[in-house]
Parts: sequence; structure tokens; C-alpha cells
Amino acid sequence: MLIALRATHDNLGLEGLERITRGSENLDERLAALNEAHPEQPLTGWVCLATCNRLEVYADVDRFHDAIDLVTRAVIDTSGLPAEDVARMLVVDAGSISARHMYEVASGMNSQVLGEAEITGQVRTTFSSALASGHTTTLLNDLFQGALRTAKQVTSKTKVGAAGRSSVAVALDSAHLFTTELERREALLIGTGALARVASAELHLRGVGTLRVYSPSGRAAQFADSHGALPVAPDQLEAALSSAAVVIAASGGGTHVIDPPLLERALEARATSEELVILDLALHADVDPAAAVLPGVRVLALESIRAGESARGEVERARELIDTGVVRFEERQQIRAVDPAVSALRRSVKDMIVLEVDEVRRSSGEAAAEQVQRSLGRVYNKLLHSPMVRAQELAKTGQADQFLEAIHTIFGVDVAGSLSVDGARPASESAAPTREGLERPPMSVAKMEQMRRDLEAAQVREEEQAAHTEHGGERDV
Repeated sequence: MLIALRATHDNLGLEGLERITRGSENLDERLAALNEAHPEQPLTGWVCLATCNRLEVYADVDRFHDAIDLVTRAVIDTSGLPAEDVARMLVVDAGSISARHMYEVASGMNSQVLGEAEITGQVRTTFSSALASGHTTTLLNDLFQGALRTAKQVTSKTKVGAAGRSSVAVALDSAHLFTTELERREALLIGTGALARVASAELHLRGVGTLRVYSPSGRAAQFADSHGALPVAPDQLEAALSSAAVVIAASGGGTHVIDPPLLERALEARATSEELVILDLALHADVDPAAAVLPGVRVLALESIRAGESARGEVERARELIDTGVVRFEERQQIRAVDPAVSALRRSVKDMIVLEVDEVRRSSGEAAAEQVQRSLGRVYNKLLHSPMVRAQELAKTGQADQFLEAIHTIFGVDVAGSLSVDGARPASESAAPTREGLERPPMSVAKMEQMRRDLEAAQVREEEQAAHTEHGGERDV
């Protein structure tokens, strides 16, 4: 089954998200190690999505609660946070709720900047990496490929939010730094990652005169060569700050690149009286909060950046496209649920044909056998076409069990032991929640674990009560 555990800007805020995403670059490796060491290996496949707005793990699992425990443990290990904090911060859901969230994320409908452009590329890159690592499954492939197709439709058929603009473009607009304010001016870029590349392109588009780049990790020269910029050495950072019209901080290295003493010196050396605008777009802030209150500087943090409201009709149209995409994904999973039965039926009929052709070959020779094989091949295609179409129709409506019963009755093919009609793999008893449980709104891992403990305690009480009643009855007798 499909499950998702996530921590996002909308349920944690950026401060909480910053804490839980520390070390997220090691999460994929940690999941692999924990799953390999687990006796049941509850994760069949997984994809980890970590961006400035979210940390999400989508997983194809065999054992529901074991999988949740494993992913939670991996996040505890990578973030360094106490177990109770991670359990409180992570929310979990499954099935269609998880699928819908992925479709909304890929389409930019769950971002701080509605309709942002970066997230679709981030989803694509993340999925491609997981695919290359061999960590995906057919279910996850369907999910991410479908979500990316829908995202493309949302971009091409609607004008949602930022209308495909990046968060950098929205941030510059929020600071009123349009082409006329930036043309032939100096800009300083801090960082060389994906967000820095987007920022570089946007600044050049707006006619910036000189773009300088500083990298806390020492990658400025390489980045500058390919992005029309000038590298800034550590001892040149103060001068670059003093001459810049705007600074875009996007390194997110976990330490404050700009602190109050550095910024004070840069402002004192500034040749103009206009304020220095700093857009701190890094999840792990590059600008010390104490520096943001200095006179002569204006800092716009990530959480303060929003796109303008879209027309309601455009948002509704985007959600209609997402609804359609999710329905197709669910139908696809229902159809895949009857794949074992379809394959078994095809094998059964093909085996009959092989036996018949072999008999003709022995009695009448190779030429006659080839003619019979061609004739029976045509019969095979015509015979199975209608059952295959009907199987898909029944699967889409959740009635695949009727197809299973029919092929068992007519052909003697029995695949009941290898198929779960609702799309989940066979698992041990109590390995997964009920269908109704899957459709509940997302809840925190901590709340889910408390519900599980309450249920186990209630079961113990019932067993004790039953035992007490039984022994009491024996004494009465």
C-alpha cells in the first residue's frame, strides 16, 4: 500500500521544518540501512522529497505500522531530534490521501508561493534519483509519473498563483525590485545550489549589471563561470555587501553567513544612502536575525513571501485537473490488482495451445504445426480480449473479486492467494489499518501511536474480562 509521512511548512512553520530537515541529505541512505536490517523489511520502495518547504517520504509498504516506525526512526537519526518531537512533527496518511497530496505538491498547489515553478523540477529530480537507485516500485512510479503529468497540465491549462513564476521572482516582486530597479545594478548571490541557479537566471532576466556570487562551501568560482557571475572570496564578502543593491541568500548551510558585525561594517562603507535589500530564501537562514534589525537594511525572510491571489476559477480548474489525475492513478492501481489473475489466465490458455501444437507437430509435421499455431493465436487474442476488457472495468469499480471467481469457475485458475483486490499486498494479520482508517485525515505519528496503544490496552482488558468471566462461570458450576 501507499503511505506518506511528512513535515511541511503548513503544519510546522519554517522554524520547526528547519529543525526536522537537518541531515535530510542522509535520509535515503538511513532508510535503506534500517530496512535492510529489519527482519520483515516493511518498505518495498520509497522516495524522499526534501525542499525548503517540506520533508516527505512516500513509501510502498507491506507492513503499515512497522513502516511508520522505521521511517520515524530514520528521521530521528538524521535530524538528531528527540523521538517524541519527531513523532509529534511528522504526520502520516495513506492511500488516496497520500496520492492527492503528491499531486498537489508537484503542481505547486501546496507551496508558499502558489503555483511555484521550482517544485515540479524538484519532484522530478527526486523521483529520477530514487528510480536510478532502485528504490521505487510500480506503485511509486505510477504515483510520481502521474503527478508530474498533471503538474504539466496545471501549468499549461491554468494561470494559477505565480503562473509558473519561481519563488525568487515572487520575492523580488515583493521587494519591489523590478527591471527598472535592478537594471545595471549590482547583486550578490550567496549559495550555489538549485535555488541559486534559479536566482541567477531571474536576476539576469531583470537586467542586473554585475552579479557576484559567494559560496560558504567554496564553489563560487565554478558557479560563476557557468552563470555569468564574478566569484567572491571570503575576504571580499564585506565589500560585495556594501556595493550590492540586493542580496539573495540561498545557501542554507546551517550557519549564519551574514552576522551583525559584518553587516554593520558593510553598511558603513556603503556609498549610497538607499537601504540594502536582503532576500533570505534559505530554509536554514543565512542571515542572523539580529542583523535584520540594523538601520539601513531590509530583510525579507522566506515565510514572508507570498504570491498574489489567483482568480478563484483558475484554482478550481487546477484542482479539477488534480482530481482527474488522482482518479486515474487509483483506477490504475485497481487494474494492476488483477494483473496476477490476468497473467495466470493467459498462461493457462497458452499452455493449452502449446500442448495442442506439439501434438499436431508429432502427428502431422512442422508445417501443419505452424499453421495450427497461427490459427490458435488468432483464437487466443479474440477469446481473451473481452475478458481482459471486462477485468479492467470491474477493477475500476472495485469488483475485481467477480473476475477472480469467474476465471476460477470457467478455467480452474486460482490466484486468490496472491491477489489483494484493494491494491495492497498480502501481509500478516493486523499489518495494515482498515479501509476506513486509510481515508481519515492525516494525523501525527504520535497520535497514531497513542491510538494503537489505546487499542492494544482495550484488547487486553477484553481478554482479561473474558478470562475472568470464564473462571467465574467454572466456580459457579
